[in-house]
Amino acid sequence: MSKLQTSVVTALLAFGAVSLVFAYTQTPIVSSSDSALQSAAQTVPLVVSSSAESAPVSNESPMAPQTSQAQPAQAYAQEASAAEAAPASVSRGLIYLDPGHQRKGNAQQEPVSPDSKETKAKVTGGTRGVATGKPEYVLNLEVSLLLKEALIARGFEVQMTREDHDVDISNAERAEMANAVNAQLAVRIHADGNDSPKAKGYSVLYPDAGVRATRSIQPASRMAAESILEALKAGTDAASRGMVARSDLSGFNWSKVPVVLIELGFMTNPAEDKQLSVPEYQQQLADAIADGIDTYMKNKEN
Repeated sequence: MSKLQTSVVTALLAFGAVSLVFAYTQTPIVSSSDSALQSAAQTVPLVVSSSAESAPVSNESPMAPQTSQAQPAQAYAQEASAAEAAPASVSRGLIYLDPGHQRKGNAQQEPVSPDSKETKAKVTGGTRGVATGKPEYVLNLEVSLLLKEALIARGFEVQMTREDHDVDISNAERAEMANAVNAQLAVRIHADGNDSPKAKGYSVLYPDAGVRATRSIQPASRMAAESILEALKAGTDAASRGMVARSDLSGFNWSKVPVVLIELGFMTNPAEDKQLSVPEYQQQLADAIADGIDTYMKNKEN
């Protein structure tokens, strides 16, 4: 090889080396983690919420990861799927509660029963605690609200004639409210009064068999009264005055569904009046009555 050829080859080799160095310095170094992020960004689609209330994408963060919007959508889809899979709750029956009386009585008259000419006041104000000064209508609602929760916990649907004191609903109307929804059982909550301060104890009232208007519901009403009375005996230490059939109560005689009335105790007895306002005792009463209703409903199904 001549000296000229050797010089040309040497020059070419030197030029190639310089080119390689220059190209190397112009190529960005990409780490393996950056390469993975770039690959993921190319394969994950952007998820955009259709809700007008969705948070807008900030213009100050153009490089924010696009997968953050997908997580709420995925969680929502999972919750919706779980909700569809969950079985719907089934009510064990509708119980209608009537907290007796109201703030102001109504002395206007109404028939005692649909087929009677005898009349009585539509609704009275009830008795009052001799020791607490608490009106009966207040006590009745306190226990009824506890009973409502106890029944719901046992799987029953519950409706009430009232949940406050400023109403004007006659006793016949209260019965008709339960009739209108075909309640499985109407339960009237009251407290007793007596001229003697020594009278005490609870009792459970039910329609008398001699009243033509309630003849069809009398057997079931008596069965419910028995179950509730036994549950009160088991659930409280209070005195029992037993079961009493009544023919003079408008709230019974206008009823087309089984019905009972529970006298919680005597507010005219100083000791019992105080006891009836003790929260723990009220809860005992509510739980016991709920147990009795539960037993009645089970026996009714069998």
